Amino acid sequence: MQIEGINLARAHSRARPVRRDEEAVPRGFRLTPMIEQDGWTLLAMPNGTMLDLFEPDSELIPNYGLNDGIVFGFRVDDIEAASAELEAAGLEVLCEIRRIPEMNYAYCHFRGPDGRVYGINEQK
Repeated sequence: MQIEGINLARAHSRARPVRRDEEAVPRGFRLTPMIEQDGWTLLAMPNGTMLDLFEPDSELIPNYGLNDGIVFGFRVDDIEAASAELEAAGLEVLCEIRRIPEMNYAYCHFRGPDGRVYGINEQK
């Protein structure tokens, strides 16, 4: 498995209105959501980093949870090989690999040796 970086952090957020006053936000900090749905917003950065923001009661949070608020995912070069390596090392893979074809993106979660949920993701 080749880890290419930490490219996904998920955090629960309380429902706060997003400030749309562009004059008050420096140009480099203006982020336009890639996806917005009830209970979830996905922000994508120019370098491929993504930030998922979930409301605490979102139906999109998996039944195994997201560590009471934050999950870090590791960008890998081959998600199938990485998932197999995690299982071979005795770690619990919590879901099937999920693919989002329109984003050329795939992810899944696993439980680390510390008991926390982590993710692996691939974007090609």
